Amino acid sequence: MIVVRRPLIIAISDPGLRSVLAALLTMAGETPISTVDHLDPALGAELREIAILVIDEPLISATPPEWTETLRNQCWTGSLVIVADRLLRSSEPEDGIMLVQRSQAAYAIPPIISRWQGQAL
Repeated sequence: MIVVRRPLIIAISDPGLRSVLAALLTMAGETPISTVDHLDPALGAELREIAILVIDEPLISATPPEWTETLRNQCWTGSLVIVADRLLRSSEPEDGIMLVQRSQAAYAIPPIISRWQGQAL
């Protein structure tokens, strides 16, 4: 079985966290695309369909219960890692969606991405 690496988009508002995640993921063999605008037209529909999106809550214009629905309505149909200040529910993976507490993001996200990249599309 051939595993295809999915595009990885890091949309984090805090430049420090965005840089740390980009560096850690690059050292882990990823080639992340770093942005503060996950709605940039350059991130077209085909990319949004298969990409893994790592995004923090300030960039999602919705309340926590509507985060996933909002991102799906914006055509982000791939896997989602949402970085939140406070978690409102368990951080167990659910249908390609993972919630990660901001204070744990730097060490929690790289293994999640590695695991998801190891899965076939």
